[in-house]
Amino acid sequence: MLTLFRNMLRTKAAGLLFVLLIVAMGAWGVTDVFSGGIGSNFAAAGDTRLTEAQLDQEIERELRAATDERGRAISKAQAVERGIVDQVYQRELFRTALMAYADRLGAVATDDAVLDIIRSDTTFQGDTGSFDPVRFQQLLQTNGFSVPMFESYLKRDMTISRLTGATQAGLQAPLAISSLQAAFNGELRSIAWFVLPRSALPAVGDITDEALEEYYNQQKQALTQPQRRRVSLIQLTLDDFLNQADLTEDDLRAYYEAVKGRQYAGPDTRTWTEFVFTTEEAARQALGRIAGGAAPDTITGIANSAERTGARADMSNTDLADRVFGPAAQPGGIYGPVQTGNFFTVARLEAIEPGEVEPFESVRGDIVDELSREQAIGLYYDSLTRLDNLIGTGAALEEIADEMGTPVLSFAAVDRSGVTELGLAPGMLRSDPEILTRTFDLTEGGKTARFGQDETALILRVDEVVEAYTPELDEIRDDLRTVMLAQRENEALTNAAQALKAELESGEKTLEQAAEEYGASVTAPDASFTRQTSNSQTIPPQFIAGAFSLKEEGDVYVAPTQNRDEVAVVQLVSIDRASEAELRALAPISQQQIQAQLAGDLLDAFAADIQRSVDLKINSDAFAGYKNRVNPDS
Repeated sequence: MLTLFRNMLRTKAAGLLFVLLIVAMGAWGVTDVFSGGIGSNFAAAGDTRLTEAQLDQEIERELRAATDERGRAISKAQAVERGIVDQVYQRELFRTALMAYADRLGAVATDDAVLDIIRSDTTFQGDTGSFDPVRFQQLLQTNGFSVPMFESYLKRDMTISRLTGATQAGLQAPLAISSLQAAFNGELRSIAWFVLPRSALPAVGDITDEALEEYYNQQKQALTQPQRRRVSLIQLTLDDFLNQADLTEDDLRAYYEAVKGRQYAGPDTRTWTEFVFTTEEAARQALGRIAGGAAPDTITGIANSAERTGARADMSNTDLADRVFGPAAQPGGIYGPVQTGNFFTVARLEAIEPGEVEPFESVRGDIVDELSREQAIGLYYDSLTRLDNLIGTGAALEEIADEMGTPVLSFAAVDRSGVTELGLAPGMLRSDPEILTRTFDLTEGGKTARFGQDETALILRVDEVVEAYTPELDEIRDDLRTVMLAQRENEALTNAAQALKAELESGEKTLEQAAEEYGASVTAPDASFTRQTSNSQTIPPQFIAGAFSLKEEGDVYVAPTQNRDEVAVVQLVSIDRASEAELRALAPISQQQIQAQLAGDLLDAFAADIQRSVDLKINSDAFAGYKNRVNPDS
């Protein structure tokens, strides 16, 4: 029987059967046997897995707070293009490795520890200062968490904090290194300089035709112009439809009446009664009577009470103010007890006086802008259907523009980086990376379908392809002569400055003598500076950095200035090292700096060792598939 089975396994039918089994298992998600136990997970280490759902949740949370340059929300597709998804993925791989390591050590936070953190978090406490399960679930829902998901997230966060904190516990920077850092931070230096302009040097000789031709032959490859393309395009944006909004005065006033209380009203004034108790227990026992409207003099255990009226800023205790002036607070509401010094205060909200509302005339312009934009959104998206239909008919770009009521924008030929032969870079062509990409994907006369990001629609046509070429010498003779002349003048300026540097450092000349030779004056500020000086009003930052590159007093360096036709000759005047008393004063700050650097280095080494020791398996194909589903163009 065994021999029969072996013979059957060698047949083509058996091979086909195995192929069908593999395909079927893949279709049902049974892939562990082929991927080392990682399956469809994005990563795995020990019993810890990073699933697609977990990564997706992390990305969604990241995007809740992310906006683009115009303050708009970022989609997942955009997050893929901007590299945000890759960043979150790398972060989650690291966290997966840390959790697997903690699991192996038995250092994972316990369920009881997680519950203790949740119950003691003031964010989840109600008006009486105790844990409020309804508020807890509402806050989780608002932030995209289920209860199990949040507990798992918190457990992971607590575990990772414990692990990373362990690397820094007891870390102490060595005194010798801290002392060196203090000396490094405390050293003072002073400099003097003068500016050497190119105009103070003798004129360079004329450029001969022979020298020009030789230079042209040497630079032929650099002078070659790349292929460029001349393009025209149509751009439709939301702003193009703002002036088409149809708004009546009744529309504007109706909107104003609907939102004025929350959008155009100033801060309200509230009246509340404060009940002050000597103990928290007494305050809690009195909550029922306070809620029932009891007068302060009828409540036992009360130390003091007062009725107050004012704005939020008039309430000294911020925790109590957050509750009394919260958006959900209503007259009759009881808030507290909250500890105020040695006492415990309960507040009963008595009345709310709405803030002063801005008159309609003052905010009419804002309302017009807001409603116009809302209508423009609808008009814009309606226009896209008409635009796509026109493109489908094969209409020329000019015909489409005329039908849509927008101009055709035409540009000089640009290279792949969007730069013209004259070195200009039209901002419009760089406003969307897709513009230049599609420009060089098309042939001459080719036209794109509609593309664009967010509320911008573009159609592009390549009008002309200008092939790469090398200009003849006669075409650029004058320009090339100007370039050569500028190079020679720069060389002359550099050589003169270096010669001065040698004369000054050898003691052959003083800084004053060198400056006088070229009709310049010496600048010598009285103030000294340290390496950390960055906001000096008298010394340029590059001079400060250069001063600390010199070794001895009298050393010189040549520094560029904001004017390309001059350089500064800078000399180190003095080095003033910190005294023993100054070093002692600087020691605490220096120790913190060294300790922070050591902690960072130690954590990096710890993380690298963890990733090696837990054998983190990564499913790159699964992650690539996720990105393709989120953004098919990636």
